[in-house]
Amino acid sequence: MTIGISLTRDQLLAVVLGGAASFSDPAIAISVRCREPFEWKEEAVTLVDRLREVLPDGVLPGAVITLPPAMTYLRPIKLPVNDLRRARLIHLGELEGNLPIEDDDILSDLLPSSPATPGTFIAVAAKRPLIEKTVETFQNVGIRVDMVITDHAAMLVAAFDEIREDALLVSAFSDILLLRVSNGGVRAARQFPIAMADAPDDILEAIADMTRDKGPATPLVVAGELPASIEKNLSGYMTLSLPEYIPSSHFAAFGAALAPVSQKTLGGFSLRTSAEATANKVREARKIKIAAAAAAASAIFAIITLQFFVWVTGQKLEKIRNQIRSEFSQIAPDVTLRNATMADQIKERITSLDRLRKDLGINAPPPADLLALASSALPRGNIAVRETSIEGGRVRIAGETEDSRLVELFREELSKSFGSEYNATLQGTEASARGSIKFTIQIEQKEDPRAS
Repeated sequence: MTIGISLTRDQLLAVVLGGAASFSDPAIAISVRCREPFEWKEEAVTLVDRLREVLPDGVLPGAVITLPPAMTYLRPIKLPVNDLRRARLIHLGELEGNLPIEDDDILSDLLPSSPATPGTFIAVAAKRPLIEKTVETFQNVGIRVDMVITDHAAMLVAAFDEIREDALLVSAFSDILLLRVSNGGVRAARQFPIAMADAPDDILEAIADMTRDKGPATPLVVAGELPASIEKNLSGYMTLSLPEYIPSSHFAAFGAALAPVSQKTLGGFSLRTSAEATANKVREARKIKIAAAAAAASAIFAIITLQFFVWVTGQKLEKIRNQIRSEFSQIAPDVTLRNATMADQIKERITSLDRLRKDLGINAPPPADLLALASSALPRGNIAVRETSIEGGRVRIAGETEDSRLVELFREELSKSFGSEYNATLQGTEASARGSIKFTIQIEQKEDPRAS
């Protein structure tokens, strides 16, 4: 069960969905009128009281809050990567200095992109203090906030079954919102203050631009009621409908309630998630340009290092072979085990040499292969690898996260990635001054049972 809460200029709108949260599930829809624009402190108390009256045993489930366009900023950005996961890591650098927000207060995430425009993403940003204040308001009255999204994401989820391929979604629940959706992703987005509907020329021009294609005309899909000045200039559009027990004004709240079971559709979009990731870490996005410049030099250095490693490995292996010949000639010159003492000496020396071979990493895969195995095990979420060192066949990974569960998940994924011949152990964790958790995981080859 999830509560979807939509914040508008003059109302709090809530939808409670249970079970799998499909269109056919029973739902509860509640609205609370605000006394002042964008003020929800007293209204949140009223909302909780009304929710407790209708929910079983008065127990409140977790909530997803969706912010209206008036509280957000939209920016299309072009990035040198196509996948959403890597784009999230570097997109903040494109926003810093380009928004009316202090860089340290930018809280942003990316909507899933369209395959029709690879490398182009729609960033939605808000002020972090505003998000934190909003979350605190609801948590103080007993509502656990699991996620914060925006109306852009909520509308995408609520309308997904109707516009999976190609369409322009138009809504006007709080402000005018335009989403050009193509093949499950967002190709373009615009938003306008609702006051501009009185003179809608700019809005109508944007609608025309976003539906203009070389091929067939882009379908126009309307969610809810549009201002008369806009509606009379549109024709041939389809109207999205909600289940009969949910008013059309609750469209964004309905989408927010669906968000927890629609993370694939959203591509993991969440300002709450982004807030937790950025609140306590250094602004690494500023290092991206320097890192890109150093990438070429690092690649060349890596090739030289690997070649040197192959040569050194051969030298160490030859040294061990010579040492084995010398030891056996001293302990058993006639290669005959004449007594238990001599057998024990040989066994002890073999064990010592096996350990030396392991420490030197003679039987270990090349460093590049070990790094690839470690990289593939990194789980999704707010977890960062700060340092990786390789010594012989031993890999040590130092990282940082804000969720202790991700540490154990990373260790388990490393065990699966490296296979049964390796042990992945958590060497230790510590809390940093910023509130995050620092951890160290070591992966090394298991002891050969024949050597014990």
